Amino acid sequence: MPMNLTDELQKLADLRAAGQLTTEEFTEAKRKLLAPAPDFSASTAGPLPTGVAPRIAEKTYWSSRWSAGNLFFRDSLTLAGDGLLFRKGRIFGSQEERINYRAIASMRMTNRLFLANLSVETSGGSQPIFINGLWKSDARQIQDAVRVFQQRG
Repeated sequence: MPMNLTDELQKLADLRAAGQLTTEEFTEAKRKLLAPAPDFSASTAGPLPTGVAPRIAEKTYWSSRWSAGNLFFRDSLTLAGDGLLFRKGRIFGSQEERINYRAIASMRMTNRLFLANLSVETSGGSQPIFINGLWKSDARQIQDAVRVFQQRG
């Protein structure tokens, strides 16, 4: 059963009152819940000419430190003009994978209380990438941006 905004804000307040969220974490989580979803369709009107890629401002989304496996080395997913860049940090080095938007076959989002897990599968035969612990709003923004790019690309 989906939660409404009031329920989610109450859960955040309860977590803060219980000492599980700091004031800064509470403020950031509340800001993300209340932020309006971006309008990716407003960047251009109508279809683009063949061979012209839509412009997407590069933006990086970080997993929450509260999610499994992200306490010290958070996962990141960057939306760039030519595709997604997934980065998984390690003690020594990191693992990175770049995926062209046209190679994305599907995206699956699993919602939790405040966070979401995102799975990106490609048509090129490589293993899917998993980024866990994204804020729900960030996961939706990523899905919307990829959808817009694929429709216009």
